[in-house]
Amino acid sequence: MWPSMFGPGWPWGVIAVATWVALMVAWLLWVVGLASRATSEMPPDDLWHRYEEGDLTHEEFERLRRQRAA
Repeated sequence: MWPSMFGPGWPWGVIAVATWVALMVAWLLWVVGLASRATSEMPPDDLWHRYEEGDLTHEEFERLRRQRAA
């Protein structure tokens, strides 16, 4: 009953759709990863300079330093 309901070749259609969905999800995760990496990277001298100038508190400086190290 089920194979005739979906027509011949339906397993290949399901595989093709699953592949496209997996590729789209992988691409989206890659783009989000690049965006978050670009915003979190900061040169070490710039981070230290902002801490020295008082733009960052000690806690903010340590948090950003740990994020960059991880």
